[in-house]
Amino acid sequence: MALSWVSEIASWIRNGNYWSSMDSIAWKNLPDIALIEVYGYLGDGDRANMALTCKNWCRIFETPRLWRSRSFEIGGYKASQIGQIAVKFSEKYGSFIRYLTLSCSHPSSHTCKIIQKTMEDFFQNIESARIYDFELERLELERFWKYDNVREKLVDSFVKFFRNQSHLRTFDMSSAQCPLTMGCKILEAVREASGESVDDLCLEDFFHSRLAVFQVKRFRGIIAGFTNLRFLSINYNCISEAIIEILTTSASGKLRNFSIKVYRSDPHFHRIPTSVWRRLKQSCPCLEVDIWFESIGNSTEILPILVPDIPLRDIHLWTGYDDDAEWNLHATLMHIGNNFKHCLANVSMELDNNHEIIDEAILNLINKCKKLKDLTINAFVSVDAIKQICELQEENKIKLRHFNMTACGLSEVEWTDLCEIRDRYEPMFKARDLKFFIKSDLLIDAQ
Repeated sequence: MALSWVSEIASWIRNGNYWSSMDSIAWKNLPDIALIEVYGYLGDGDRANMALTCKNWCRIFETPRLWRSRSFEIGGYKASQIGQIAVKFSEKYGSFIRYLTLSCSHPSSHTCKIIQKTMEDFFQNIESARIYDFELERLELERFWKYDNVREKLVDSFVKFFRNQSHLRTFDMSSAQCPLTMGCKILEAVREASGESVDDLCLEDFFHSRLAVFQVKRFRGIIAGFTNLRFLSINYNCISEAIIEILTTSASGKLRNFSIKVYRSDPHFHRIPTSVWRRLKQSCPCLEVDIWFESIGNSTEILPILVPDIPLRDIHLWTGYDDDAEWNLHATLMHIGNNFKHCLANVSMELDNNHEIIDEAILNLINKCKKLKDLTINAFVSVDAIKQICELQEENKIKLRHFNMTACGLSEVEWTDLCEIRDRYEPMFKARDLKFFIKSDLLIDAQ
């Protein structure tokens, strides 16, 4: 925990009051380690002002430790100006960086060229850096990058950079939306240099949608080269029976969290046998799986994916909106409650179930899943069902710590009844320090 005097000094510097206090705290005699701690509390502007104070403070300003973690937002309407700042920083302090986050802000046909050149220069300047964590947000090659030559130059810059990075532990290029060949080139560069060190691999939306990546032999070879994975985030169209078998061997005893996104526009009708999941769990005893269904509500699509031997910890289900759809959500929720009662801890549901009553299925899920701690529901649920959930919590028959309920489609009378229920159990929620929030989608409600 940081010492209070450090934050106090940093506050004085930010407010320009450090000279007035010089005698009382003997500024000139502060040891280097104390000055570095003070610098750590300041933004770049205040750091620069502090460095102008004296030669000693200017010397500390150059300490590598102060520049280990950096975040840059590249692009936007000031793409050129922001890019120049990032490149200038990399020229002077790029070799000090260990934890790097880049974010692409509003790419367009114009700014993409600027972003590409900025990243090319930036990566050249930090080639000698030993990057441990790399994160790139919102690249979205499929959506915004219309010119092939610009995309190819950008990907070449990535490949050259990652081939020189042999100490990566975290690689996160979620939402990159890469074409298949370009995405594989980037991942091959990462695998070749850091396949034995990367333990957190985030590939959610790394490839653009509609690709059946799991069928590509080249991709299977790439995944096999990551031998130290503890955390893996990926789309369902990138996994298959063969991929799971590879992880059973390559990540044996190591894989702890496996996060899977299933999206409507991605291929998701291939099946992974429950026996394959069982072998993965046996190989990785601490494994927990999180699954996110987006714009998918039909039980015929969901149930074949949710096979019983998945060690499912967290599930999010968003059906999307379709007034004519017959989701058969009752079957889906009953399946979840009956098959994952020993491992499920977090459930989040946004359901368009205006044609279907799901009270019984929700109560079954809550009663059976004894490890369930976090429950979020946005759906058509009766007032009586919500009351039963509160009663179960009061009687200690369930152990929820967080319950966020948005009841849709209530009449004003039903909402009045729900408010009375909420008020009735509010003291219990507070006494037990429970995060229970019960509300409606009625616009008349201000609370």
